[in-house]
Amino acid sequence: MKKNIIFFALSLLVFTNCNREELFTNYTDIVYRQYFDIPAGIGVFDVHHFYIPGIPSKYAESLLNANIKKEDVTKVLTTQGSISGLFGDVNLEFVDRVSIRAYADGDPTNYLEIAYRDPSPINPGNAIGLIPSLASSQEFFSAETVNLDIVIYLRATTTENVQMQLDLTMRAGY
Repeated sequence: MKKNIIFFALSLLVFTNCNREELFTNYTDIVYRQYFDIPAGIGVFDVHHFYIPGIPSKYAESLLNANIKKEDVTKVLTTQGSISGLFGDVNLEFVDRVSIRAYADGDPTNYLEIAYRDPSPINPGNAIGLIPSLASSQEFFSAETVNLDIVIYLRATTTENVQMQLDLTMRAGY
């Protein structure tokens, strides 16, 4: 009997999934595009942080346009994300892992990972798709500005300066 209960519980866990589209009955998507540079000559033995502070969050405007009250919003979730070379001739095979973190004003140690890729594909081409995290980042994105930390681990030393683009889609709703 105990084995049947365990089997049933594991079956439910494996065969049910969480569909992000069904999490909210009313929502608005907030799209972010930010640019940053990966300099030439950085190595594989360090973790590289690219801080982008003071990004206008567009939170209040997006809620207003969607007729959603701020107090009704229950979560802000990442639905899509990617990093890519600004020019199509870049191969991002030197990138091993990526973590996108939202952090509190002036304190990058108080962060929440909102998207990641671990490990990245061996030969990703010009873009690396990110996996959205399940954590609500409402605390960070409901402010007037949001701060992002793009954390990159390398598998090879960079040989040239690479202009990069971060694309994120955040979903606010209830």
